[in-house]
Amino acid sequence: MEEISRNLFMITVPMPFRLKHVHVFALTHDDRITLFDTGLNTPETVSILEESLRAIRKTVRDIKRIFITHHHIDHCGMAGRIKAISGAKIHVSDVGREVLSVRTDEAELVRLVRDFCLLHGLPESITNFVINLFLAFKTAASPFETDRCFQADSRHVAGETEFQAIATPGHTRDHVSYYFPKEGILLSGDHVLPEITPNLSPDLFAPDFRPLRSFLDSLTRIETLPVQKVYPAHGDPFSNLAERIEEMKSHHVIRKGLALESVTRGSRTTFEVSRDIFGDDLPEFDRFLALNETYVHLVELVHEGAVKEQRNKNHILYDTI
Repeated sequence: MEEISRNLFMITVPMPFRLKHVHVFALTHDDRITLFDTGLNTPETVSILEESLRAIRKTVRDIKRIFITHHHIDHCGMAGRIKAISGAKIHVSDVGREVLSVRTDEAELVRLVRDFCLLHGLPESITNFVINLFLAFKTAASPFETDRCFQADSRHVAGETEFQAIATPGHTRDHVSYYFPKEGILLSGDHVLPEITPNLSPDLFAPDFRPLRSFLDSLTRIETLPVQKVYPAHGDPFSNLAERIEEMKSHHVIRKGLALESVTRGSRTTFEVSRDIFGDDLPEFDRFLALNETYVHLVELVHEGAVKEQRNKNHILYDTI
């Protein structure tokens, strides 16, 4: 645990995934704690959170508010468990409440994932692997009901500390970053990461959502903030926000160009385009992530009029116009 500003602490908890860890943040005030994200609902996460809070003479029972960046389980998986212990009020954005409400239908989610993957050319064996992995992930989440719903760019107060909830959709439709203007701190969640770009995926419950367009717009929204230090959910804190944003924007220009280059070679499924860009030597779940990333670039190429989308009996195909 590290105190990153007066009464604001970064707690690093482990994950059994490639990123290895996720940072959550505890703001102490009025003998209470406001927590930003929670980590997974695993015994190890619970143990580290409890140990970290003891170091500042607090306990999980002192957590009275939880603000969520987005609905992925490594960010809110323990929210229900903490709420059961402390009675904490869980705060999500208005979009977040909508996103969480539709994802309670497990059968519908499985259907949507299967249909999307097969329609875009992902082999059935990989599709089944992904679905089984999603179902297994549920064991690392404690269900919860939200208590408070806030609007984009709303301001909040915790003791003497003020912070702003900034809508930063892209990685997910409901992603929110938290900006502390007096301290010059941005809790960026998965929106801006120091070494990698966040995976962009379609929201299968909201087919009109454009992840890449939203992500780039969200980067522009925060790039002029007078941020002194960015604290991401994964990786080390960093200071060069504007420079990092420019790198990420350039990355997506290149990736979109590679998608267009692939399509100029002939009619392609999303999976075939993803193989042209990322190659064949990928683990199963990474092939799924590559499919998603490729799809969001193809969506923008369609909107720009550079590529056309058509459907045959079994697949959606992309071709040049």
